[in-house]
Amino acid sequence: MKDQKNTQKHVYICSPFRPVSTAPILRANELIDNLKLAKDACTFAALRGCDPVAPHLFYPQFLNDEDEVERALGMELGIRALRACDELWIMSCRISSGMSAEIKEAQKCGIKVLVFTAAGFREYRGSGDMTDNCYADTADTAVID
Repeated sequence: MKDQKNTQKHVYICSPFRPVSTAPILRANELIDNLKLAKDACTFAALRGCDPVAPHLFYPQFLNDEDEVERALGMELGIRALRACDELWIMSCRISSGMSAEIKEAQKCGIKVLVFTAAGFREYRGSGDMTDNCYADTADTAVID
């Protein structure tokens, strides 16, 4: 019998980290909201029997996202983690620059990309560009795995 750890699906949690607000208080609150979204997505994945991978919750603990060199290192480490995953889950309608790079890498590597909507999961059909609205075709049939 296989060890459960070896049969768990590894899912990459793709959600915004960097705030877009420029006002300091709004920026701080947006960062809190972004972190909460990522944590909630990890909880959701874990409760579904998946192994969540969320580098944007880990690497900013010791790499400064505001420093270009450290951010680039964090992004590269995240991309390496992504390549070992079975699926990428987009958990936001807004695609940030970091998410765009992750989505495009997943597509290049043949990793299944899903969007989580109110209707459930569905296959992502976009290009991964920051201008893409992940929820534009939410009338599509949800994919429940």
